[in-house]
Amino acid sequence: MIHATGRVLLALVWLAPACGRDTPPEPPPSSAAPRTEAKPASGPPEAAGIRYLERVTGGAAATERLPLVVAIHGLGDRPESFVRLFDRIEGRMRVVVPYGTSPYSDGFSWFPLARRDPAKLAEGTSLAADGLAAMLEELERTRPTRGRPIVTGFSQGGMLSFTLVVKHPERVGEALPLAGLLAPPLYPSAWPMGKVAPPVHAFHGDADTMVPHAGATETVRALVAVGFSAELTTYPGVGHTVSASMRGDWQKALEAAAQRAAASSP
Repeated sequence: MIHATGRVLLALVWLAPACGRDTPPEPPPSSAAPRTEAKPASGPPEAAGIRYLERVTGGAAATERLPLVVAIHGLGDRPESFVRLFDRIEGRMRVVVPYGTSPYSDGFSWFPLARRDPAKLAEGTSLAADGLAAMLEELERTRPTRGRPIVTGFSQGGMLSFTLVVKHPERVGEALPLAGLLAPPLYPSAWPMGKVAPPVHAFHGDADTMVPHAGATETVRALVAVGFSAELTTYPGVGHTVSASMRGDWQKALEAAAQRAAASSP
């Protein structure tokens, strides 16, 4: 088992209450293909008790069988703002952005704040991931879907993307965490032969002081050690945000993952 190092413990400092709103910058307007949002008659739709916003990209119709992307926002953010990260996506996919389960500031949170407490972080992220896994299962059953779901997210959402991979790998096709890490107590010590190990491509700025880069490095190292295909793309000088270059690389990775999902399910 790969144990928590001093660097990883430092990575947990970001969870202090003083961290404030946790959201990537708003992407600029683009001329990407039109997208369609599913508009319920009254209030957001729900799956497994979690409310969500749904959008399809690339000019697709909401009734089409499409690759499913579940995008998990960060602390204090909300789906209406986080979904803008997909404004430049040209590929055809269904994007589901769930609402965090607890109010926080003018947005939502997924798990309790934990300061220098890996055990509490592991407990909170595990419980949130359990709920999201149930949501993924219901969405796969009820929405016309091709391939296994792709999970992505920023900060708290990046942490939950990693957590879903190790706690509920059967529910995930691929994971693309942004500025996230896995709580050290959840590092797998081994991975059974034949058990699905979803590919992971993480993105992180090395100047991030809220979710330090060291935590992502140790997370990816722990996954690779037990046989995962996992990689980390690092952005020099980038803090706790989604920079233009990070967004561009993430978009390419997401479009490629969606193409693989579509190809795996005729």
